[in-house]
This record gives sequence, structure tokens and C-alpha cells, in this order.
Amino acid sequence: MPVVHVRMDNRLIHGQILVSWNAEMKIHHIIVTNDIVASDPIQVTLLKAVAPIGAKVSVLTIKDCVEYCNSPQADNENIFIIAKFPEDGVALVEGGLELKVLNLGNQAYVRGSKKLSNTVFLTEGGVKALQRVHNKGLKITCRMMPSDSEGEFWPKIEKAYSDWVE
Repeated sequence: MPVVHVRMDNRLIHGQILVSWNAEMKIHHIIVTNDIVASDPIQVTLLKAVAPIGAKVSVLTIKDCVEYCNSPQADNENIFIIAKFPEDGVALVEGGLELKVLNLGNQAYVRGSKKLSNTVFLTEGGVKALQRVHNKGLKITCRMMPSDSEGEFWPKIEKAYSDWVE
């Protein structure tokens, strides 16, 4: 499968992606996926401007991302997907992208979110979305850097947000 990693990080493309993750995974193609970002020409232009040398950057809707990653066009690429929110990561899976792991990266505070760690604040919708993929058997990790533990992170989410988990 051409998708080497899916990270849910609302910072989108930033230094950790450009340096650490790119060096570790030899990324050919970074795909940022979020329906709102993909429809904003200014954000698309800025995200493409920060591409690492030699890497292709696309900013796609969830549907277009799934279609591209499942197409023969993607077969020879190492694709690193950055979904803005947990709901976007889950939508990739529910839209037909076959994955085994979703990595929960930075999720900055937004109204209605609750703190899980210094870098992760989740909304109720985000928690419920992650629960859906957990229930489908996908592993959820929380790796800020490639060297961080690949351990299952769902139990920590479930404990911290027990009032939101069904």
C-alpha cells in the first residue's frame, strides 16, 4: 500500500513533518486532507509552498484523497497523509482507505475540547470518531516524533474521556 503513515494533526505541514518524519519515512508525496482546507485557495497555496525538496504536496478533500490513494497512480509512492482532525482520519477509513493505524498528532485547543496532554485536546466529536475506528480494529497511536512509542493509545483516550465514550 502506498500510504506509509496517516497523522491527524491540526497544524498540518510543519517542521516535524518536514524534517523528522520525512527523514524516517522517505516521503514522496504529502497529502493534506480536510474538506474545508482543500476548498481554500490561500491555504492550498501556502501548504504547497512549504513542501520539502523533492516531495509532492497535494491538498485534497477526504473523498479525493481516498480515490487517489486507491488508484494505480499512487502505487509507486510513499504517501504521508496529514488529516486535520480525528474526524478526517476516521472519514478516510469510512470512505474506503484500508489502514491498520491512525496516529493522533497535535490537536490544539478549540472551543469545547478537553485536555488529554500538553499537545492533545479532543472534542467530543473527535473522541467518538476515534472510538468508531477503534471498534473497527484499527490501532490508534499518539506519536509526536517517529522515535516515539507505537503503543496503543485508545485506553488513555477512553479513560480520560469516559463521559464521552459509549
